[in-house]
Amino acid sequence: MNPIAIDYTLVAQVLAFLLLVWLLSKYAWQPLMNMMEQRRASIESSLAQAAEERQQAEKIKKEYQEEMRQARHEAQEVIARATKVSEERAVEILALAREEAEKVKKSALVDIERERDRAILEVKAQVADLSVAVAEKIIRQKLDLPNQEKLIEQFIQELGEMPC
Repeated sequence: MNPIAIDYTLVAQVLAFLLLVWLLSKYAWQPLMNMMEQRRASIESSLAQAAEERQQAEKIKKEYQEEMRQARHEAQEVIARATKVSEERAVEILALAREEAEKVKKSALVDIERERDRAILEVKAQVADLSVAVAEKIIRQKLDLPNQEKLIEQFIQELGEMPC
């Protein structure tokens, strides 16, 4: 056996391997690289689209939060205005009620004054009538001291029995 002997199977294997590498590089390598490049581009596109959608979602979220803040602010303003209007209306109603109560009180006082004056006039008329009656009796009777005292007592008693 020869130490430098060339084994033809080894050469055939090396030649077959080189031929396979050449065939793969010529026909399979480029399509494989194209497919890998397409996959990379697709992933980059998906990532970019996801980032853009996330930014849009953040923008929409901020807009929504701003709208909600404005809506709350407007609602607070409406509540404040309604509260102010109701307080003003309550003050107005109380003032009208006080005014009306004052009118009723004044009217009642006028009525009371009128009734008092009428009662005084009636009492004066009755006193005048009684005075005339007493004067008639005095004139009809002889006026001596016991009769005059009796007549005064009778007059006082008649006054006490009269309705006011």
